[in-house]
Amino acid sequence: MTRTASSATALGDGVHLPDLGFMGHAGAVAAYLVADGDEVALVETGPGSTLDALRAGVAAAGFAMEQLTRVVVTHIHLDHAGAAGAVLREAPRATFHVHPAGAPHMVDPSKLLASATRIYGDDMDRLWGAFEPVPAERLRVLADGEALAVGARRLVALHTPGHAIHHVALHDPDTGDAFTGDVGGVRLGGLRYVRGPTPPPDIDLDAWRASVARLRALRARRLLLTHFGAYDDAEWHLDELLARLFHWAGWVEARLEQGDEPPAIVGALERRGAAEVARAGGGDDAVVGYELATPSHMTVTGIARWMRTRDRERGGSPP
Repeated sequence: MTRTASSATALGDGVHLPDLGFMGHAGAVAAYLVADGDEVALVETGPGSTLDALRAGVAAAGFAMEQLTRVVVTHIHLDHAGAAGAVLREAPRATFHVHPAGAPHMVDPSKLLASATRIYGDDMDRLWGAFEPVPAERLRVLADGEALAVGARRLVALHTPGHAIHHVALHDPDTGDAFTGDVGGVRLGGLRYVRGPTPPPDIDLDAWRASVARLRALRARRLLLTHFGAYDDAEWHLDELLARLFHWAGWVEARLEQGDEPPAIVGALERRGAAEVARAGGGDDAVVGYELATPSHMTVTGIARWMRTRDRERGGSPP
């Protein structure tokens, strides 16, 4: 694995990883370039706030923005898709590909941005930057099992809900690479430690378990995570993801049931997460990075919302 101009990593098999340097942190948010012949696909755009870093990473990998022929996002959360409209403006040959449920919000992002503003408030611009709509005529929805051609290569779309209903993973059956978005979890700095990001509004842990089973069935040679990087221990990684995902959900549920207030749960979870990262060998930078990628307040809010939805569907009483 080689580093080019300190902003893009060559992963082999025509795949490059631009590090988007989100909020000044290396190794937090990735995009991926998949190239074959005259075709270049960008998987994930990152937010508008990291557009300059994306341009630099594309250049460091030896390409120009105008060479992009496909832009694909795993889902429409702002850290994955916020710069899509701006990227398409700079890449006139490219078509944009997204889950059918996410497509309307990329063309008209008003509801998406209103929802995000309720969560992030005055931090919206600092965190995410500008969001330009995607032109409808350049948008293509991704059917489950659809194969996108990138030169002679194929990227097969898999609908993988759990983190979001509008989530897709991408599998290259020839190389064995799987681009997992967030359904494959968060793993930073090469640590043997995986978290499942669970922000509201549509976390569904049962759907997530089924999506992980789909990823496992691929027998992927590598998992390519947006947060962050390539890992070749897919079986262990997915086991670790599910174990912590459901353990944390049970931990949050138990504290809600005993009457703890959400702010107290958030603080306790942040301390718990920091201790887990430290036990895995991570330093202060890793603790900060994991909290940036999986904020404790979002984790608690998302899990609590999922439990209320689950209990309503079962006819029970939510905590």
